[in-house]
Amino acid sequence: MTKKLFYDNSYMQEFDAEVISCENDKKGWALVLDQTAFYPEGGGQPADHGVITFGETTVNVMDTREKGGVIIHYTDSEIPAGTAVHGRIDWDRRFDFMQQHTGEHMFSGVVNSMFGYNNVGFHLSEKDNVVDFDGPLTKEDIKAIMDRCNEIVWANQTVETGFPENVKELEYRSKKELQGEIRIVRTGSADICACCGTHTATTSQAGPIVALNSQAYKGGTRISILCGKRAVEYLKNRNDDCYDISHQLSVPVEDITSAVTARLDEIGQLKYALANAKRQLMAVWAEKAETDGELCVMVKEDLTSTEIQSFAALLSEKAKTAVVLSPQGENGGKICIISTVYDTNKLGRHISAALGGKGGGRPGTYQGNVDKTADENALKELIVSFE
Repeated sequence: MTKKLFYDNSYMQEFDAEVISCENDKKGWALVLDQTAFYPEGGGQPADHGVITFGETTVNVMDTREKGGVIIHYTDSEIPAGTAVHGRIDWDRRFDFMQQHTGEHMFSGVVNSMFGYNNVGFHLSEKDNVVDFDGPLTKEDIKAIMDRCNEIVWANQTVETGFPENVKELEYRSKKELQGEIRIVRTGSADICACCGTHTATTSQAGPIVALNSQAYKGGTRISILCGKRAVEYLKNRNDDCYDISHQLSVPVEDITSAVTARLDEIGQLKYALANAKRQLMAVWAEKAETDGELCVMVKEDLTSTEIQSFAALLSEKAKTAVVLSPQGENGGKICIISTVYDTNKLGRHISAALGGKGGGRPGTYQGNVDKTADENALKELIVSFE
């Protein structure tokens, strides 16, 4: 059994130990110490990283896992058994996880007390802190949860951890039935649950707590949260974004939402006017299109897929087979074929064989992309060669 120093003091950053064993492993060298402050992956919390030194030598700890009460440090170099070593964890990484984990306890505890929902999933990584609950939560619900969590943060309440003897008498959260010695974490007035992770000493050290987004998930709600320094960095960056938008729109920052809404409405009106103008232009093109009644081919640049199909439909009123190709800058082009005499899928594949690309569609209509474009005469020759 490895003595777990992180349970005695989660703020311990350095420690002395003795190497019990060191064996070559596919993940590196599997190093076992008699005691360690390196936290192994577990309880939703990622493993500690850091370094172990002896004499003038430093080895990197790339991962930490626990197997049967023994903590294995995966290192990039061997350290002989019996060596006295000094360990130092990556404190920035560890404290970040302590903040996220403690904040998650507060958030989950408040959800449970306010709405009666359980935490049924927890994922913590260097970027994400995602919690799943077994019930629906609205945007207003989540705001109320954040308010309560941050009230507890500001109250600077104590976070207590330990292995109480009266654990059977306690009401605590747990995702599964536990046997043996049970470690309990009491996060101020927010929560009491079974947990093997590391946590901050007070609620204030884990805050602020910010919910980023939520989505319906398996009949409940999945919520992404940020705590502590991550939350501060996020809010600072979003504040910068707001002032950048404020500058670009030439409005006070408190007016950016209404200003953006007004710009989007204006863009929507312009798009509608442009689409209407294009429809009128395509009608003119179709009216002037040259055709013998059998085949009509036109090449027009930068039409959307919808516009190409609409244009081809106009041309199909003048000819049994209508083909529209629209070059898209350096990205090849789009093509649409409407015909009452050809198998349009076969014709489309024939053209794609020459120009590259792919497509498909229902009988009588083919639409797709081409890697290379062609002029109207080249397209007509391809269609004649198909016959």
